[in-house]
Amino acid sequence: KPPHLGHLGMVMTYSSMADEVVVLISSPKKLKSQRTINGKSVTAQNSKQIWDMMISDAGLTNVLVQISNEPSPVRATFQYVGEDGPLDPGTTLILGASRKGGDHKRWAGADKYIKPGVKLIDPAVSAVVPELRGDGVPFSATDARNALSNNEDADLFFGDGKTQIARDILGLDEMQEMSAVAGMAGGTGGAVTGYSGPLGSTKDDEEEREFVNEVIYYLYKQGILK
Repeated sequence: KPPHLGHLGMVMTYSSMADEVVVLISSPKKLKSQRTINGKSVTAQNSKQIWDMMISDAGLTNVLVQISNEPSPVRATFQYVGEDGPLDPGTTLILGASRKGGDHKRWAGADKYIKPGVKLIDPAVSAVVPELRGDGVPFSATDARNALSNNEDADLFFGDGKTQIARDILGLDEMQEMSAVAGMAGGTGGAVTGYSGPLGSTKDDEEEREFVNEVIYYLYKQGILK
């Protein structure tokens, strides 16, 4: 979170190998488990919108993106490929993995979770070479989040001309606008100010601060604060 062109490169490789590719997006419930940009969570819904954009741009027609209720991507996968999942017996299954850093090892012992009759290709064999950026550096979601956090051009991660679309999907500019308005409200006499947490505040504090600033923005828009 967020998905980027490195992830898309893996999906494109599997798209050429398989009849169908399924991308499962996990839904962490705890704030500390969520990926954030400037304190704002990158939600599963945000990720799906970016996936849909990239898949459409790439012209892929055999890729399905779904949001899982599971907080872990591994658990989401085992639920999907397990006995109660939608796979038909006789299906040949590839579990997505990169050759970067032994990523395929996450699927060690996966065969015991898979629906009977479904054939699993050894993840160590089906793992794909990671997509590289133009400068030869592997893609990183951390780098993508940092670029967005610093208001840098992030086309490298999402596609030509896609930085602003990604920012709009993630609501980053809206968050900055609300913070600015909260600051304005705080300068009208000091009765109501934007909430700011103490040094060392937790992500729960950040969530509370964001909520308070949204309330202040709403009061400002309604003319209650001037």
